[in-house]
Amino acid sequence: MIFPPCTHYTNLAHKDIKDALKFTVKLAFRNSKKKFIAVYEKGFGWVNSFRDGTVAFHEVKLIKCVEFLLDNCYFKVGDVLYRQHIGVPIGINPGPYIANLTLWYFENRFLDSTYKSKYYIVKKLNNTFRLIDDITTLNSDGYLEEYFKLIYPDSLTLNKENEIDNAANVLDLDISINEGKFSCRVYDKRDKFGFKVVKFQPLMSNQASSVLYGTYCSQLVRYSRICNDVDAFSDRVSKITDDLIGLGFRRDRLSKIYLSVVRRHRIGEKDWYWVWKCATAIVCSMFT
Repeated sequence: MIFPPCTHYTNLAHKDIKDALKFTVKLAFRNSKKKFIAVYEKGFGWVNSFRDGTVAFHEVKLIKCVEFLLDNCYFKVGDVLYRQHIGVPIGINPGPYIANLTLWYFENRFLDSTYKSKYYIVKKLNNTFRLIDDITTLNSDGYLEEYFKLIYPDSLTLNKENEIDNAANVLDLDISINEGKFSCRVYDKRDKFGFKVVKFQPLMSNQASSVLYGTYCSQLVRYSRICNDVDAFSDRVSKITDDLIGLGFRRDRLSKIYLSVVRRHRIGEKDWYWVWKCATAIVCSMFT
């Protein structure tokens, strides 16, 4: 099990991005069997005709718009104006989609050119997943590390994040395999910073107190869904409780929210019964 994050996609060459998006747009239009894509207030649709005033694009126009966006991304620092000439445009709404579709293009091209001659490689990579630029692969027997240079362009750098194959941090998960079983904990890279990080708004902020206390509720639900170990769950609950009390939150109200979350989300009825079983002990240690 390896988890190499695909980083530095801002180094992608614009030519590679354009080639990828041009292919993707053409593929979408071909599969839609329509002449235009029309954009509406609450969505879009593939159409052969549209009313006057409707924003719509045919294949060539949409490709030109994408290329124009890539070629005309400017930002200003002081009195100096810069044009971004490499990488996915930073700070624009379609930026993540551009990155995702570009990487998909290279992955799809590799699979199409490989599955007939080396099907066993494609099969081994079948349990590989990517969220924007973070890649997770399970039981691929090292094939991703061996072939990633054939999958992605030279301008893209992949760095293997985990040091051992049976443990890794994936997004907000700390996953490890112990005695043939998965152990899941909450991962927060800010915990390793050499200074204290204020993660939540203080109670005296301008935000409504119901919203602020609601953050505690949502985090408890998130922790209970991620953790499958009582110590991991207890540790995260203790940390967030201490942090919020330090920001002026009332201990008695946090206690009520904790018990309410356990009951409302029927945590005690789930397979991991330990969450409910240890609730009283945790509450007593933190709220008394």
